[in-house]
Amino acid sequence: MLQMVREAAYGVEPQAHLASSARFMQCRLPAEQYEWLRYRAFINRASMNSIVLEAITDLQTESKTSVPLTLLVTPGTSGGVKFNVRLSEETYEWLRTVAFDCRSSINQLLIGALANYRKRQGS
Repeated sequence: MLQMVREAAYGVEPQAHLASSARFMQCRLPAEQYEWLRYRAFINRASMNSIVLEAITDLQTESKTSVPLTLLVTPGTSGGVKFNVRLSEETYEWLRTVAFDCRSSINQLLIGALANYRKRQGS
């Protein structure tokens, strides 16, 4: 809100298109997976969000070449660690559609994508 007031005072066009092109989604990761993600980000000097986005990109590539996705249910995520992921509108809509088709949640998709990414990384 304060930014909008500043922009109005200086005659700057509001940047509504930037705000609508990305969204934050809160997910819950199992504690062990969250700690792995945190450690991986530290070691690679990358953001946790960028690792999650890379895992989602891998999942998108994998889903194009294989049959419809099937996910294992990960128990205990209701007590997991809350983590905010910044997604583009396109990525969010893709996750939403795939979750609907898999009869799962977006959270389960993210957990599965990170688990597959972790396997491919060998750690």
